Amino acid sequence: MSLQIRRMPILFLLLALIPMLAQSVSLVEQVQPADELLSSHWLSQAQAQLCKRLARTKGTIADERQAKNVVMLLGDGLSITTLTAARILKGQRRGGRGEEAQLAVEQFPFTALSKTYCIDEQTPDSACTATAYFGGVKTHSGTVGQSGSGERVDSVLQWAQRAGKATGVVTTTRLTDASPAGAYAHVSRRGEELEIARQLMEEEPGRNLNVILGGGLGKFAEERRDGKDLLAQWRESNPNGCFSRSLKELRNCSAATGNLLGIFSDSHMSYHQAASKEQPRLCEMAAVAIEKLEQKSREDGNGYFVFIEGGRIDHGHHETRVGYALDEMLEFDAAVETVVQMTDPRDTLVVVTADHSHTLSMAGYAKRGTPILGMDAQQRDVNGVPYSTLNYAIGKWQSLDNEGRRESPSKTLSPTSYTPSYIHGRKGVHSGEDVAVFAMGPQSHLFGGVMEQNLLPHLMGYAACLGSGVTLCNQDKDAVPPVPEFS
Repeated sequence: MSLQIRRMPILFLLLALIPMLAQSVSLVEQVQPADELLSSHWLSQAQAQLCKRLARTKGTIADERQAKNVVMLLGDGLSITTLTAARILKGQRRGGRGEEAQLAVEQFPFTALSKTYCIDEQTPDSACTATAYFGGVKTHSGTVGQSGSGERVDSVLQWAQRAGKATGVVTTTRLTDASPAGAYAHVSRRGEELEIARQLMEEEPGRNLNVILGGGLGKFAEERRDGKDLLAQWRESNPNGCFSRSLKELRNCSAATGNLLGIFSDSHMSYHQAASKEQPRLCEMAAVAIEKLEQKSREDGNGYFVFIEGGRIDHGHHETRVGYALDEMLEFDAAVETVVQMTDPRDTLVVVTADHSHTLSMAGYAKRGTPILGMDAQQRDVNGVPYSTLNYAIGKWQSLDNEGRRESPSKTLSPTSYTPSYIHGRKGVHSGEDVAVFAMGPQSHLFGGVMEQNLLPHLMGYAACLGSGVTLCNQDKDAVPPVPEFS
């Protein structure tokens, strides 16, 4: 047999691999579609989705109610696994087995799934997602309030202000963090928090907010390099306003007639489990915000739009401390319950969702009622080593002995300890699967099925007659509306 013949099988193998290699290279080096960089692409796409939903429900669901008020609640990093685990923890804290408990959102009549990708990332961050669920435009990871080509993207909160509605932003993170910044800021990099703080106090729609509650005091004064004292500017612009730094001061501010600013920490607000009694809970901030906005609404009759974020669920996951993450989720749950109790579903649309997911898994065959933050001793791997029900795919702590072998995490598990991860990383990371959407109130039937995340503000705009697209107020009730074009 000649050398040439012996080499033939290798040659055939290489020829077979060439298309596969070429395909993998092309997948990595795909060029960004030019139209996805433009606001008009995503705005038109969302309006087309809205019109399809209207056509699908025409003649089957008769809801002509207009939403006078809109409350949008966001759990940052609130994966479906987090919802399930938090439900069990809620029930176990009350003395039950846990699985039978209910979260506040489980009373909402309509549920959907939202696709969270950025235009350049399968797994998103909180900046590009905020631009989607506030402004209706998907953009690059790390970008807030701008399209991929750098166009300014106005948020649904600004649409609300143009309609004469009172507006507010409430968060447990820094007010300049990516999620709340999506309501009012326009920056190419989410890390420009000093600029974000300036925009909040000096530009529209930030300077017109009636309620601002959260953390991040340093971004408004001490950390600034431009000599501006943004807190002093706010006081000057709001002579009848009330500024609070503690729960007691916040309660005192509820009786004031002017706008409300509360900043309760130098950076992010403390985890609820580690906070002092002087730090308000998210449900307390939500209650004061709605009281203040309803007061303003009674004066002008135009209603309100408020964004309320449980922002530190995400941080607990990043630290891979599932006890913190679940406790923050239950704080968020209490805020949702407060909102439901304080609002009327006949005139208020309440939407609850998340910006992105996290890699928390709930795996194995734990017995009913097993402590969700603990272990089921009957669960063991092939080497006989027990494992916890809750784990992360990637995180900063692995349950290993000195020789690098996996060991039982039982001796270190607690509500505040690190949770085991499979891959050793610097911190926990986001994941790219869909997140849940819950809705109740006027036009909430439109929040169903699987949707692109940038549809959310258009659905809220339709229900409350906000923005320049199709709304309940400009729609021909007897015809399927045409899709508006955006230039």
